[in-house]
Amino acid sequence: MDGYLDIHSHILPGVDDGSKDMDMTMQMLDQAYEEGIRYMVATPHFYPGHKNADYTKIQETFDEVCKEAAKRFPDLELLLGNEIYYKDEVIKLLEQKQIHTMNGSRYVLVEFNVNLEYGKIAQAVKKLTMKGYYPILAHVERYACLYKKAELIEELIHMGAYIQINAETLLGGMFDGYKKYCFKLLANDLVHFLGSDCHNTDSRRAIMEQAVKILKKKMDPGIVESILVDNPEKFFKGEYI
Repeated sequence: MDGYLDIHSHILPGVDDGSKDMDMTMQMLDQAYEEGIRYMVATPHFYPGHKNADYTKIQETFDEVCKEAAKRFPDLELLLGNEIYYKDEVIKLLEQKQIHTMNGSRYVLVEFNVNLEYGKIAQAVKKLTMKGYYPILAHVERYACLYKKAELIEELIHMGAYIQINAETLLGGMFDGYKKYCFKLLANDLVHFLGSDCHNTDSRRAIMEQAVKILKKKMDPGIVESILVDNPEKFFKGEYI
């Protein structure tokens, strides 16, 4: 692969708490490009039961961003999804095409309340996989029930979950206390994807290059290859990892 995959971002203007307008979106993409990102999934928030930008609005906004981005970043590939706050009605909404899967595949990016108990996260993974979806757990370092419990992460993976951590965590940024925990997960091959989870150009900008340098310095080359090359390639094809 030529460049990195950012599987989690909030670059679409005016659809969630991410980019405010097209100018900010272009600035965010410029920052992402400088970080070596060449594949970027736009994943606006979707909260069941709340007012969300609807399916068509998100698609139209994404198409507009792609058109503008192509003028400035011809080798930057944008893809579309949602970051889905999990509730049981999510599966029905997915089937009704009210929520975007990742790049039109069976992959879905899901998040949970940070204080949700493990049993409910496990139940959600089971329900999604039984319906044929491949759940990617967003920023897994945030969930209290999983902190310092790599065995639970492993259980979720065996159930069919994939694990995403935020690249900034590896720098000791917003979630400094979880840096060591994330490196333990990485060392045990329990992480599938990195994401920037960028929301703006300042406090939550796209970060990737420095995290990758740290990853290459500290981790086994085989693990690095899986996260940066093998897993993204299977994701693009919509295949199991």
